[in-house]
Amino acid sequence: MQTIFAGTRLARVGMTSDNAVRRIRLLAGLINTGTASVKPRFLCSDARVSIGDVSIPLKQPRNPELVPVKYANGTLPQSTMRHLRWIMQKDALGQDVFLIGPPGPLRRALAMQYLEITKREAEYLALSRDSTETDLKQRREIRSGSAFYIDQVHVYFSDSIISSFQFEKILNCSWHISTLKYLIFDLVTVEESLCLLQDHTKEELDAWKLVRVDERFRVIALGLPVPRYKGNPLDPPLRSRFQARDVNPIPFKDHLDLLTEAAPNISSDKTSLMLSFATTMISQESSSLGLPDFPTDNLVSAAKILSALPEASAQRLLHRLYPYDVILGKEGRTAVEDTLKVLTPLQWYI
Repeated sequence: MQTIFAGTRLARVGMTSDNAVRRIRLLAGLINTGTASVKPRFLCSDARVSIGDVSIPLKQPRNPELVPVKYANGTLPQSTMRHLRWIMQKDALGQDVFLIGPPGPLRRALAMQYLEITKREAEYLALSRDSTETDLKQRREIRSGSAFYIDQVHVYFSDSIISSFQFEKILNCSWHISTLKYLIFDLVTVEESLCLLQDHTKEELDAWKLVRVDERFRVIALGLPVPRYKGNPLDPPLRSRFQARDVNPIPFKDHLDLLTEAAPNISSDKTSLMLSFATTMISQESSSLGLPDFPTDNLVSAAKILSALPEASAQRLLHRLYPYDVILGKEGRTAVEDTLKVLTPLQWYI
């Protein structure tokens, strides 16, 4: 399956429906004129962006400085493309998204990549146990030693997307739910707005100081799966608001391609061994032993170091990323050392 990427235009061709249409055109050309002709189908334009068979319209952002950049550079892995297609599908249906996965930048990168592709403005909202109602209404920024308060409510009336982090840390008491109503439950949907306009005129709504939420306003929530990780499960009313997606680590083959692209002069055997160790440390068997997750997202940086310093030891780099002898007990150290013995050939240059 081929992936086409150019700037903020993204499409995936080679789908089954496209192949069927192409075959019909070929047969029609042979039967009618004796020559076959294939007309190209452009899935992206200046007004729309498509991923596979899902397409949404594009709009020029009011504040281009709020649109993420340099997150969707190069060819994206197919696993990432599937996540982005799913997010676009939910966006087209007007639904909010909850990305659930292990710690790391992958979920945040997916949100930023989607915002960059669709030219949508981003607003960041960090949630914690200390989040209050005021934090959702306005945020404070420190500039040159002075505090500036910025209105947060304006994003509800634009086509912005709010990225909200650490949902699993806030749902520990009932007042957090009432606080989140300003963000989730009190948003007026399109159907509710139409009902209001049927009974009351726009002038009456303006007199009541009621403003309709923009129909393209979305929320992308990020959180960890509970249990396994510490936190609080989602409250049922809040859970029903989102469409959840399980964001697992990048598959082995896609991750190996990323490492090869980042450091092409490293032998494939060494890169594969490093990735094999990292994959073993995040497997279900390792989790059952109580071993912490390996930071697989840092393997690209380790590969670049090996590319710049070929004489460096791959095992020492892995030890810097995963200092098992410091953070683990005797049983954990034994399990990791046994894994290293299995995966440690002469090519590691210990």
